[in-house]
Amino acid sequence: MRFNEQLQALQQQYREKLPDILSQIRGLADSLVAEQQSTADLEALAEHLHKIAGSAGTFGLSALSTQAALLDQRLEAVLAAEPGSDWYQGECRLLKTELYDLERFTAPDQLPGARPVLSGQLATGAGLAAEVWLLEDDELLGSSLLAHLEAFNFKARLFTSFAQMTEAFAQQQPEVLVLDVMLGTEGRSVDFLQHTGLLKDARSRLIFISAKDDFRARLQAASLGAEGFFIKPLDVPKLVTRVEQVLTRLHAPVERVLIVDDDKLLARYYQELLRGAGMHAEILQEPERIIEVLEQKYPDIVLMDLQMPGISGQNLAAVVRQYEQWVGLPIVYLSAEHDPHQQLKALNQGADDFLTKPVDDAHLITAVKSRVVRSRQLLELMTKDSLTGLLKHATIKDSINREWAIAKRKGETFCVSMLDIDHFKQVNDRFGHGTGDEVIASVATLLRQRLRATDILGRYGGEEFAVLMGSCDVAAAKAVLEDFRQRFEDLQFTSEDTSFSVTISIGLAEYRPDMDVDAETLLVNADKALYEAKKRLAVYGA
Repeated sequence: MRFNEQLQALQQQYREKLPDILSQIRGLADSLVAEQQSTADLEALAEHLHKIAGSAGTFGLSALSTQAALLDQRLEAVLAAEPGSDWYQGECRLLKTELYDLERFTAPDQLPGARPVLSGQLATGAGLAAEVWLLEDDELLGSSLLAHLEAFNFKARLFTSFAQMTEAFAQQQPEVLVLDVMLGTEGRSVDFLQHTGLLKDARSRLIFISAKDDFRARLQAASLGAEGFFIKPLDVPKLVTRVEQVLTRLHAPVERVLIVDDDKLLARYYQELLRGAGMHAEILQEPERIIEVLEQKYPDIVLMDLQMPGISGQNLAAVVRQYEQWVGLPIVYLSAEHDPHQQLKALNQGADDFLTKPVDDAHLITAVKSRVVRSRQLLELMTKDSLTGLLKHATIKDSINREWAIAKRKGETFCVSMLDIDHFKQVNDRFGHGTGDEVIASVATLLRQRLRATDILGRYGGEEFAVLMGSCDVAAAKAVLEDFRQRFEDLQFTSEDTSFSVTISIGLAEYRPDMDVDAETLLVNADKALYEAKKRLAVYGA
């Protein structure tokens, strides 16, 4: 079934269930005027109204959602008041009448099934060419940058004039466009680009370079959506790393969303909506299993109902925050709660945002995507090395422990390898630390390009790196790492007028289900193999 049809089917299911729900509400409403009010019935009535307030609008019944929210607020006031007063009795009678009359608000916003829905329209990168273009009128600098980009297997193209690039741009758009802010011979500038309309609807990601650090140019670049602004003389490794970061975000794994909501139909609607926008969404309806599910699914974000039977969203979020590894996990409440005081109170107990039901489809998709993007950026800053973009020492060690535990539980094989740049001190002493940083960054970039997307890469320290290869035996790991080693030796680095190459040594250790070794021992084994390797790949114990 296609995406739109799935959402329309859920809308129809909701409307088919609605008469039974309204019938239950009418039955519970009788408790309002009973001689002895049933607290349980009144609480059940409040729960029904709260659910309808949050869900009906999502399924195309905005009038019903609004009326249910109003009645829910009035019922809350009644439950908080002292019974017996004239106001109390009059309000109870009036509420019963209006609850019996809820069916009057069930007319759909539009014809059934005609409500517009999104279908992955926010996906990025569709139709783009997998290229990096460079607009630089200094042909020597442009050629040098082009060589650096091509050395890392980027498909790069150099343009030395604005007119030349414009002609090509009309036919094809690259994924990343690197632009000099001021093209001397043509007098082109970022200000000119802003008014040509060339980049107005462009889907290419923009990075600007400039001969001077000018705030006005930076501001104009920002207005065009620039992903970076670099000052000449260029720090080439940082520029290449930024290009790679932009491309990585473009091709990032789909957002993983965990929906915690006891309303099954509404949760399924959110799930289908998010899936239609290209995300991976899972539903959890047993809140007590949340930590277990977090450890299994490792979501990027949690959408959590604020009011669930037997448990509140605030308390559930507080439990999640008790675990160190989930302190930074974005949690967004979805609730029909309209009271700003209650919303702020809920936010103070562990959540990051509050979306009021019914949530507009586009609003929900955008809120989830933007939260995930920002969360991933912050996570990178906390866990990744600034020069290489690889995991930091502590994070890669944690990853080794986690991968070992997973492999042990599942009875799988995985490999740990340590890599070290040979004679790196000589590179720094002869060519300077700037060139040394370029060599280090080159290792990271080539690792990302040659290894699998599922492999875990880290900078262990200085010129030393660690690689974790899950579900991989030693023969397969050795083949991949040997290919990487040879390709790295083929790279040519340039410092002033001197070209040079660098070698790298690799040590490899394997974990098999029949081995009685822990994660720390594996790391020690890989380190021993590294120093046995020298110029060739060595396998500890082979």
